[in-house]
Amino acid sequence: MTPDDTVLTAAARGDDGALELLVRAYHDRVYRFGLRACRDAFDADDAVQEAFTKLARRPEVARDPGVLSWLMTVVRNACLRMLRPFARERARLGARLDDADAAPSAELDPHAALERWRLVRAVHEAIAALERPYREVLVLRDVEGMTGEEVCQALGLGEAAMKSRLHRARQLVRGEILRREGAALARSARRAPSAREGG
Repeated sequence: MTPDDTVLTAAARGDDGALELLVRAYHDRVYRFGLRACRDAFDADDAVQEAFTKLARRPEVARDPGVLSWLMTVVRNACLRMLRPFARERARLGARLDDADAAPSAELDPHAALERWRLVRAVHEAIAALERPYREVLVLRDVEGMTGEEVCQALGLGEAAMKSRLHRARQLVRGEILRREGAALARSARRAPSAREGG
């Protein structure tokens, strides 16, 4: 659901009902972004609340069609501010794997389900390991499904810089997945001869 011009105009005039509609329209996407940009769900809650509070005080922004990008920029900046004290623990940032722990589909056989779960987990870990500039672009474009223009607005980037970061982020994730698969195959190959010798 995207608010129409009437809702945006009413929200810009300070109409509480219209502001509530704006929150309902954008909250889920902004919160999902906050979960990936912040250290944890508590920080994401704070960042999202800060974004919507600022929106209520900025009628000219509520009227702007790029309000979603503006909200995500506020969330991103709030998360960065909250992360500064944790800079030394950067390796742990973004390591949430809640989605990867979800029960596999009942339609898959157990082996296929396990392989799928491993792949999802590997992708999540590869994304979490990206440096922040690459992770932000990849999450907004490929996970959240924002357009290139929306990503540029949300992160304050030019189109060329956004495309370059996105391309690099995808390369890094792909490379990490291939590296993990190669390591897994090598481990299997090392185990195979000893199994044959023992049998």
